[in-house]
Amino acid sequence: MLWNRSTVTHRLRALLLLVPMLAVCSLPGRAQSASNPGVEELDDVAGYSQVLALSDVHGMYRNLNRLLNAAKVTNASGRWIAGRTLLIVVGDSIDKGPESLPILEMWMRLRAQAQANGGRLIVLLGNHEAEFLNQPKSRKAGAFLEEIERAGMDPLELAAGKDKRGIGNFLRAMPLAARVGKVLFAHAGWYPENLPWTEFVIRSRRLLRAGLYGDAFITGEHSILEEKAETDSGGDPEKWYDDPVHVRKLEARIDTLHLYGVVFGHQPKAFHFKGEIGAVDDFRLIKIDTGMAPDADGSPGEILHFPHPADLLRLAPPAADRLLANGRTAPINVKKTDSTNN
Repeated sequence: MLWNRSTVTHRLRALLLLVPMLAVCSLPGRAQSASNPGVEELDDVAGYSQVLALSDVHGMYRNLNRLLNAAKVTNASGRWIAGRTLLIVVGDSIDKGPESLPILEMWMRLRAQAQANGGRLIVLLGNHEAEFLNQPKSRKAGAFLEEIERAGMDPLELAAGKDKRGIGNFLRAMPLAARVGKVLFAHAGWYPENLPWTEFVIRSRRLLRAGLYGDAFITGEHSILEEKAETDSGGDPEKWYDDPVHVRKLEARIDTLHLYGVVFGHQPKAFHFKGEIGAVDDFRLIKIDTGMAPDADGSPGEILHFPHPADLLRLAPPAADRLLANGRTAPINVKKTDSTNN
């Protein structure tokens, strides 16, 4: 067969494009996950009776079970009884506490039960899930790794989605974020600068489907799963939520996306709402990490409750309250940005 110069050039270019893709697929722990949407997007919420959100359960299965029972999400047998509820778990279901595997298996059961009853369960990535999937044998996720080994499981197989219980595939299918109407749900809540929404969705899907959990976009210091401190003003590192300038910058970025607000976890003391859900600026930013982790406050937990799902479709403050572990409902304290340091 005779090839002319243009044919050879074309084939070389195609080969060069293929080589990095093959390299990515051959890396350990880089199993493909074609089912990962990257970002869940919901604009039709008419079928849901309420929207709930919680985060940072961190392996505290018993506390989580009590909280879900109290909120009438599950019954005493652990079955879904919330009907047409949309429940969003905003990351960090695993690690720190002693029972992460039972939590993941519970999410798997409840997801199927919710769907069968007209509801839906969405479980998002937290930095702890992403870090484990990136480096399954890292002692950074020590409690989870020890639990896996006690259960007689191989962490590398689990992270690659090859375990018989299906837990790895469940982890690998977790999206980076969820958008429900005009509200973004993401673990650290720190939406990147100068990034259009369409590009955010495409990049999230591409990286997660390729299993590139170590990419800076996913687990970098200033990513939407990890962000804690900003230092560009000089001096000692400062938490972004303690600096009104950075809070306003985040809100401005959300404005450019035509969104109203962000629901995030990751920081149990954000805006000085220790041990409880709290919000700033007319519910523009809602912090839902209440410190359930053993090394935080060991809180019994709370659930964010939006009683009117249609509120999330508007560029306006939604009605919202807190569902407590004692079965009661409580209002959400709301501050203005300038008063968050008080």
